[in-house]
Amino acid sequence: MSPEEEKVWQSIQRKESRVFEAYYKEHFRFFLLASNKYLQDPGRAQEIVNDVFLKLWEDAASITIQSTLTFYIHRAVVNRSLNALDKEKRERMRRQAFDHGPEETAETREMEYDELKIRLYRAIDQLPDQCRKVFTMSRFEEMKQQEIADRLGISIKTVKNHITHALKELNKMNKTLGPWVIFFVLYLNHGFPRYI
Repeated sequence: MSPEEEKVWQSIQRKESRVFEAYYKEHFRFFLLASNKYLQDPGRAQEIVNDVFLKLWEDAASITIQSTLTFYIHRAVVNRSLNALDKEKRERMRRQAFDHGPEETAETREMEYDELKIRLYRAIDQLPDQCRKVFTMSRFEEMKQQEIADRLGISIKTVKNHITHALKELNKMNKTLGPWVIFFVLYLNHGFPRYI
């Protein structure tokens, strides 16, 4: 955690509401986009981000952060978003058990797709911090490699290495999820992979 972020976190732990509100306003959109990436529902994403910040405010004194404040909140937002998807999937299965209508086949396919998406996003979340950041900027924010390099202050070669490493790690999922995993990653959200 940088000295500046450490100062912010200590202020939040001391219940300095102005600092907390300023941090919330400055970073809200970033966390909202992170949640909405999974949920595809801005309203639900906003609820999750607000819940995470509320929990952070209430429990700040007892929370120990080993990484950075931003990473800690990002992971909490992602985990809550994935849990929401899991809950939604279980509810669909429960409804399907009581309703064997004409849409059962389509519903089953949709649940299988959601399951793949949940497991894939969780795998992405397990990538090393910088690698995950580069990969999500490339695949979800649709940034070019030069843009990523400029934003993070690293070389294009390092950007390429991170993307290659991420794809190799995700490719290991093929044994359990099938050969469509990498295709799903490459074409997720924007139709065509970004290489330049």
